[in-house]
Amino acid sequence: MLWLASSRPLRRSVARQLSIATYSTQRGNPLRILFCGSDEFSCHSLKALHKKHKDDPSLIESIDVLVRPSKPTGRGLKQVTEVPIASVARELGLPLSTLPHDTFTNWFKYINLIIAVSFGRFVPPRLLNQAEYGGLNVHPSLLPDLRGPAPLHYALLNRYTHTGVSIQTLSPHSFDTGTVLSQTPLPGIPIPPNSTLTSLTSLLAPLGASMLVSSLSSGFHLPPHKDVSWQPPYPIRHAPKVRTVTRQIPWLTPSISTLSTNLPSSAPHLEDIAHQHHILGPLWSKLVVRTPKKEQKKRVVCDDISYILDLTSPDLPPAVANEVASALERCKEDPWAEEQVPVLEWLQIGDDEQQVPEWYPPQPESLEMFERVVALERGEISSVDAAAGVEGGQEQPKGEKEWRLSIQTAYFPDSETGSIYLRDPIRGGKGLLRIGKMTVDGKPTRPAVNVAAQLGRTVTDYRGMHFDEEPIGKALQPATRRPEEDAELDEETKRRRNRAMVRRIYSY
Repeated sequence: MLWLASSRPLRRSVARQLSIATYSTQRGNPLRILFCGSDEFSCHSLKALHKKHKDDPSLIESIDVLVRPSKPTGRGLKQVTEVPIASVARELGLPLSTLPHDTFTNWFKYINLIIAVSFGRFVPPRLLNQAEYGGLNVHPSLLPDLRGPAPLHYALLNRYTHTGVSIQTLSPHSFDTGTVLSQTPLPGIPIPPNSTLTSLTSLLAPLGASMLVSSLSSGFHLPPHKDVSWQPPYPIRHAPKVRTVTRQIPWLTPSISTLSTNLPSSAPHLEDIAHQHHILGPLWSKLVVRTPKKEQKKRVVCDDISYILDLTSPDLPPAVANEVASALERCKEDPWAEEQVPVLEWLQIGDDEQQVPEWYPPQPESLEMFERVVALERGEISSVDAAAGVEGGQEQPKGEKEWRLSIQTAYFPDSETGSIYLRDPIRGGKGLLRIGKMTVDGKPTRPAVNVAAQLGRTVTDYRGMHFDEEPIGKALQPATRRPEEDAELDEETKRRRNRAMVRRIYSY
């Protein structure tokens, strides 16, 4: 009896030891997860983890949710809205806490795995080292491509045809440089045509949540970690934070050197501007308002933007189509003619982190500038020299934090819809950009036609520079007038002719 009594505890102890050893090699200790999230994408992962916690508590023992402090938003920063995942955590009955002062300083909680999904804050090495299994992240791209906080935005902005999801470890050194544990098989998931940020999030978020749970069930979080990422055959793109400058309308137009051959891949296009609006929403730009007494620069937010492919499109009002066609016809008859044309003068601004494009054109204001353009076409000076305005080049002044380029665009108003239509000045001059609404300096939103009438103006010597579709080489042909005839022209006529010639060259 003594032997039997003593043998039972012994057998249970051995069995318990064997069970723990087998369990540890396959799945590790039960997970006490600290989940750091914010947006709708992270909500799907949290819901999937909670469901797995209910179904298999031996894998996930507990889940604590951590969010960043709510920040004031809206006009005047008067509205404070909490992140979506906070309400989801409360609905699921999970412990919820807010990161004090938006920093991990002096913050600690006993957990053994940190999962960060769209959190926006770097998890310090101190916490990752304290957690038994470190940290994991769900990233909606095929890493290492599109590293950064906005992979969905840039997948759409770059017109990707496929994308995917990666499960990676949290690196103690930098964002999105951990070991990729699981990834969508190549070529990835097709991005449906005309996808928006919301629709692409709805497509990838459930997939990322499923991959996260599957990775935990398979023990991918246990060391040693195996990297399964791919190496793109093209240069890796990054997905930086979508800042205010990202929503600026890129009005930049190419210089003579690119117009005479092919446009660079980075050259903006009115269709690209419409695509940018489709992804990011309302876009902004600066409008230069000139009066006889002063010049003002007003910030204008443009919304309800679309691209019209050609004059036969059913989306283009017949009255506008006829007006554009008439202007083109008059231009073909006499491309040097002067005509009063309504224009808007936009200001493209580059900050200190943006380089001036190689095809950044100088401001055409004189015959001297025209002569430099001709010299550029002949190869007598470089594009850098032409842009600097002097032979030999000229560096940007010290302390200069930005560069600016003024672009004038003719517009066609449509009083019935309140929209304005801008003629595309590059890539053959085909297409129109429609802007339906504008908001000036925080004032109430108004139809674009009303804002354009108030802030725009009419100019002369403009038609040739904006509507001419003939090859640029023809515009560079010598003037038909002889030098002795030029001497007989009055100064005003010379000024107008030279200005029209230069503007025609640059197709502003």
